[in-house]
Amino acid sequence: IIKRNILVFVIFLVSILFLKNNSNFVETYYSNLLYEKLSFIKNIIFDLTDLAIGEILYLAFICSIIYFLFKKKISINYTISSILIILCFFYISWGMNYFRLPLSIYISEDVIESEKKIESLARFISTKCNKLKNEINSKKNNNKDNLNSYKNIIETENQKFKYSNFSVILSYMGIKGYYNPFTNEANINSNIPVILIPVTIYHELAHKKGFASESDANFIGFLNAYNNYNKEIQYSATFFAFKYLYYDLYKINPIIAKDIYENLSSEVKNDFEIVSNFWTYYSNGFQIIQKNAFDFFLKAQGQKKGINSYNEVVKFLLYTFDGKNKFIFDENN
Repeated sequence: IIKRNILVFVIFLVSILFLKNNSNFVETYYSNLLYEKLSFIKNIIFDLTDLAIGEILYLAFICSIIYFLFKKKISINYTISSILIILCFFYISWGMNYFRLPLSIYISEDVIESEKKIESLARFISTKCNKLKNEINSKKNNNKDNLNSYKNIIETENQKFKYSNFSVILSYMGIKGYYNPFTNEANINSNIPVILIPVTIYHELAHKKGFASESDANFIGFLNAYNNYNKEIQYSATFFAFKYLYYDLYKINPIIAKDIYENLSSEVKNDFEIVSNFWTYYSNGFQIIQKNAFDFFLKAQGQKKGINSYNEVVKFLLYTFDGKNKFIFDENN
């Protein structure tokens, strides 16, 4: 059994190394072929209900581990075999998408994140935030059920998402949403401020479509939310974009960054305060452990910047902005 486990591990390791260095192969035969078939089948099974089935399975798995730890002796061979099975299932089910061609290959190398470009786009986005917030307030409906509303607007037959059964727990973990690779479910923390929900939905749906890279999912999430006809969803996208642009500009020129922030309307600033207060309320020491673990995981999948890869969305924003009002991404250019 030990020899078998060693052989399986070696085969697994060699396969992963091969895939990491053959993105074209992964893109053609996995992401655009095998994964689409697997995703279609899992959607038929797990999209039958709005209940996040994967979370129930996770809970059952955790309970079974606790049971075996306290009630039975587990051999090292059994543990290793179980880990190998889970890892293989993860990569076959979805994980190989980490090795597909990144969207960044379509961005010209001469795209420079200069202070002037970031400032210009940040000013445009800030103005857009003010305008959208004003339009939303003029038509505000206090009795509106935002969660159901986003379900009706965003969901399509092939792109469904679910609100997590454990949203409060996710809040304490500092998680807005996550994708379950085993059940192909995009799960959203319904407890987060409503301003964050639409762009988070689109981010997790991007993962569901096979875009594993966080920078890719961030940009696709923004682009889909920004291009939605609904003003609240558009506002969620611009609010999201401003945050990243502001932080990047602040690192370069804090005076200009503060000046742009001060030009935000009091309503938009209030939304930033709501989000800040929310995460402050749920902050705890475990979040540091969780972030470090996720950072290590992302780096192990080839995302060199780890959790900082989320910030790469700024480069996508600068590259796709047409200088007027649209963000245009064309893979053929």
